Amino acid sequence: MAHSIQEITAKIRALPEPMQQEVFDFIKFMHTKVARQSLPSKYESTLLSEQALAVDWSRPEEDEAWASYQ
Repeated sequence: MAHSIQEITAKIRALPEPMQQEVFDFIKFMHTKVARQSLPSKYESTLLSEQALAVDWSRPEEDEAWASYQ
C-alpha cells in the first residue's frame, strides 16, 4: 500500500517529539542499509563503525583539535 508524502508527514507530525526523532533515526538506518547493500562487503565494517565513532568525532575537543586543518 503506497502512501503519499503528505499522509506520511501528517502521521509523523501527530507523534510526540521523541517519537518523531525515532522515526527520523529509523529513516537514517534504512538509508544506511540501502547504501551498505550497494557497497562491496569490504566496506561494511567502516559503515558499521561510523555511528559509534561519530560520538567521539562530534565532541568539541575534536573540533578544536582539527580546527587548524580547515
